[in-house]
Amino acid sequence: MMSDWNQMWRRATVLSNREFARGSRWITLRSEDEHPIPYEPGNVLSLRIGEGGERMKHAYTVTWADAAARTFSIIYRVIPTGQMTPRLAALGPDAPVEFSGVHHNPIRHEVNPGAAQVVGLATGTGVGPLYGYFRYVLENGTEKRPSSLFVGFREELDIGPREELDALAARYANFRWTPTLSQPDASWKGLRGRITESVPGLIDRPRETHFHLVGNGAMLVEMEAALDRVGVPEAFVSDETYFNWEAEASDDVADRIAARFRLQ
Repeated sequence: MMSDWNQMWRRATVLSNREFARGSRWITLRSEDEHPIPYEPGNVLSLRIGEGGERMKHAYTVTWADAAARTFSIIYRVIPTGQMTPRLAALGPDAPVEFSGVHHNPIRHEVNPGAAQVVGLATGTGVGPLYGYFRYVLENGTEKRPSSLFVGFREELDIGPREELDALAARYANFRWTPTLSQPDASWKGLRGRITESVPGLIDRPRETHFHLVGNGAMLVEMEAALDRVGVPEAFVSDETYFNWEAEASDDVADRIAARFRLQ
C-alpha cells in the first residue's frame, strides 16, 4: 500500500533565506526524504518550525519548485509583531523545517486557454506565485500569448524581486512586468496609485483577457467586481486571497474602477 506522504510532516533543510526587498524574504528549502516534490507555483503547503510545544505552523504559497533537485521556495513578508514570520526569517542555512500537504491548484491550471492574453495582478508578496507561474510557462514554451504582471507596493524600497522579474522580461518578448506605488516619493517615475487606480487603463481588450489576482482581499474583491461590470467572463478570472478575507466591494468603488478600463 502506498504511503500517504501528502498527510505527513516531512523534513526539509534551509538552503537560503534572503531579504530581497524591505520586509520581504525568499526562502528555499530542500526535502530530506524520498517522497515526491509535486509542487508548482500557486500550490499551497504548510510549514512548521520549532520543537516540542514551541512548534508553529502556517500555510504558504509556492513560488518555485524543482522536483529533480528536491527543492522548493516561498516568498513571504515578515510581520514584526507576528509569531511565525520573525522566527522563519531568523532561520539560516541548514536549519531544519517541516512541511506538509499539497493544496490549491497551481496557477497554470486556472488560467483559461481561451483568453487572448494573460494579466497577473498582485499586491506585495503576492508577486511570488505569479512570478513563478510566468517563469514556468515561459521557460517550458507553453505560453505564447501576451503576458503582463502588475504588482502594487507601498514604496520603492518594497519592490521585488526586481532582478528575477527584469531577467524574465528581458528574455521573453511576450512578457512584461510593472510595479505601481501607492506612496511614491517625488523621484518615482513609474506608475502611481493602487493597482485598481493605475492599471485598468493600461489593459487592452479586457474582455479577452484572463486575470489572475493574488494578495490583499480588498484588491481582489474590488477588481473582480469591476471586471464583472466590464463584461469579463467569469471563466477568465481566478484568484488567491492572502489576507482581508472578509473584504467587500462597494458599488461606488467597483463602478469607478470599471470606468478606468478602455473598452474597444
